[in-house]
Amino acid sequence: MDALSDADWMLLAGAGLVNILSLMAKAGAWQLLLRRLTPIRAVTAQVATLIGAAVNSISISVSGEAARAQAAGSRDGVPFGLAAASLVASRVVEALGLVVFLAVVLLMLPMWPGARSIGLILVAVAVAVTAGYHLLPRRRWHPALVRLAATGPGGLAAPVALATVNWVFQWLTYHLSFVATGAAVTPAVSLAALVMANIAGILRLTPGNIGVLQGSLVLGMRAFEMPAANALAAGLALQAVQVIPVLVIGIALVGAQGFRQLLAHREEAA
Repeated sequence: MDALSDADWMLLAGAGLVNILSLMAKAGAWQLLLRRLTPIRAVTAQVATLIGAAVNSISISVSGEAARAQAAGSRDGVPFGLAAASLVASRVVEALGLVVFLAVVLLMLPMWPGARSIGLILVAVAVAVTAGYHLLPRRRWHPALVRLAATGPGGLAAPVALATVNWVFQWLTYHLSFVATGAAVTPAVSLAALVMANIAGILRLTPGNIGVLQGSLVLGMRAFEMPAANALAAGLALQAVQVIPVLVIGIALVGAQGFRQLLAHREEAA
């Protein structure tokens, strides 16, 4: 893989740093939600999110989310049920952040004919999702989700803003990883890759979505006439900057033994 061996390692290092920043924004959004249910320090939310991301990089399904909830409980005594409920709400906020992110990008930087029209549709979707979050029947909801849903739309502004920043950083991570491997991409191509990869990997069928990410890029980038070898190299580089730094940080935070214990108990917690 010449494209991978000749990659610009400074750009990949920058992509790895930006990916960490995206996780910090994600943690900030989660902390703003969870603190409405129980006290939690910002540093605890950051550490728990990094540990959860590290677990996710080598596991499947919701193992990383379970590790986040466990870490929050061990550091600040957050009840597991409240942490888990807030993580469900954070998924809604992240989805809403993605819609807002795409709407803003397409309205401000129309990348193809009709992009602004799609942006306006996404604005309507964001309004509908926000209304639905507050208006749906809640009789079967977890009590913590009911409390979160009772918060007015203004209370979601800060978490959604941080979730949107998270997506901006992810976009930049994708773009830098592509450029580092020599792929001729525009911001629009990187944006398409981000959306396709996240849709393909939503179920986390493999540890860290290894293989799923690369396959989605190889197939998706054919629409932009990118050679399969270049798309595969970009996918491998992207996986490296998303996994290696986070895994190193996760092990540094809890120690090798603690990380093994998290992995050993992740299924029970999930």
